[in-house]
Amino acid sequence: MSPRKPVIEEIDYLRGFAFLAVVMQHVVGHYAFEPKLQLADGVLLGILLLLAKFAVPLFIFITGLVLFYNYDSGVAYGPFLRKRSRDILLPYLPWAVLYAFIVMGGSAFSSWEGLQKFGRLLFTGEASYHLWYIVMTFQLYLLFPLLRKAVLWLDRRAGRSGAALLVFGGLLYVWYAGHHSLVDETMIGLRIPVLSDLFGEYRDRNSWYFLYYFVLGAAAGLYLPRWKEWIVRWHYVIIAAYAAVNLYLLYRIVSHFELHPELVMRYNDTFLVQPHMAVFLIVSVLAMHAMSIRFGNLAPARLKRLIKQAGSYSYTAYLAHALVLQAAVWAADLTAPAASVIVRSVLSFLLCAAGSVGAAMLLRRAAQAWQKRRA
Repeated sequence: MSPRKPVIEEIDYLRGFAFLAVVMQHVVGHYAFEPKLQLADGVLLGILLLLAKFAVPLFIFITGLVLFYNYDSGVAYGPFLRKRSRDILLPYLPWAVLYAFIVMGGSAFSSWEGLQKFGRLLFTGEASYHLWYIVMTFQLYLLFPLLRKAVLWLDRRAGRSGAALLVFGGLLYVWYAGHHSLVDETMIGLRIPVLSDLFGEYRDRNSWYFLYYFVLGAAAGLYLPRWKEWIVRWHYVIIAAYAAVNLYLLYRIVSHFELHPELVMRYNDTFLVQPHMAVFLIVSVLAMHAMSIRFGNLAPARLKRLIKQAGSYSYTAYLAHALVLQAAVWAADLTAPAASVIVRSVLSFLLCAAGSVGAAMLLRRAAQAWQKRRA
C-alpha cells in the first residue's frame, strides 16, 4: 500500500448518495406491489426507482477507485486479504446470522439439513435480499491483485489511447449485457464447483457481470486529478446525458405497463444486466461523480455533514437497513394510513435512512467502548 495519500473529499458523498439510493430502491420495491396502486403512483415510483438505480454500480465504482488510488505501488496479498476480511466479513457475519435466523428460526439447528441450509444462507448471501452485494463485491477484493496487474498491463500497452480503450470496453460491456447467455450456458455446462453456479443459480451475485464499473473506478483512481478535471469540464454534458437516459428509461418502463383488462405495472426494464441499463448506469456513475464534486463545492455545510456521515457509516447502515426498513414501513403506514403511496414511500425512506445510520453509529460507539475496556 502506498504512503498515506490525501483524502478524496467526495468519496463519502458518493458513499452517502449510494446508500440513500439503496434505501430508496428497496422502499420502492415494497410499495410497488401495494394493492390498488394507481397509474400515477406507478409512474412516480418509476421515477424514484430510476433516480436511485445507480446505487450498486456506484458502490463498485467507489471500490475500484479507492483500491487503485491507494494501492499504486504494489499489494501484499496476505495483509491485504486479512484487512479486507476484517473490514468486510467480520461485520457481515453477525448480520447474516441474524437474518438467517429470522428466515429459519429454530429449524436452523434442529437437524443436519437445517444446519447445512443455515450455512448456505451465510455463504451465498441468501439470508436477506440485500446481502448478495456483499458476496459479489468480496470477490473483487479476492481477485484484486490479479485485476490490478491486468489493468496496469493494459494501461501500459494503451499509452495515450487509454481513454479510447476505456470507451471501447464500455461499448463491449453494453454488447455483452445483451449476449451473455452463451458464456452462461458454457460455464454451466462445464460443471465446475462454485464457478458454474455463479453463472447459473447465483449469477446475480457474480462480480463478472459488474466488472466494468470496477474498471471505470480503477481508471478514476489511477488518474484521479485528470479524471476529476475531465468530469468538471464536461459537467453539464454529463448531467444532460443523465437526464436524457432517465427520460428514455421512464418512457420504456411506462410503455410496458398494461392498462387492460386491469392495471399491471412492472419494472423489469430496470434489471441491471441489460444493454440499455448498462448505458444508463455508466452515464449514472459519471453523473453522480460530477454531482458529488459540485455538491462538495456548493452545498450548505450542514447538509454536507449529513451526507458525509451517511457515507462514513454506509457499510454497517447497509447491513442494517433491511431490518430497519420493516420498522420504517410499519411506522409510516401507521402514522399516515390515508396518505398516498408516494408520501408513505418518502416517509419510509427518511425513517429507514435515519434509523440505519443511527444504528450504525450506536454499534460503532459500542465497539469502541468495548475495545477501550479491553485495553
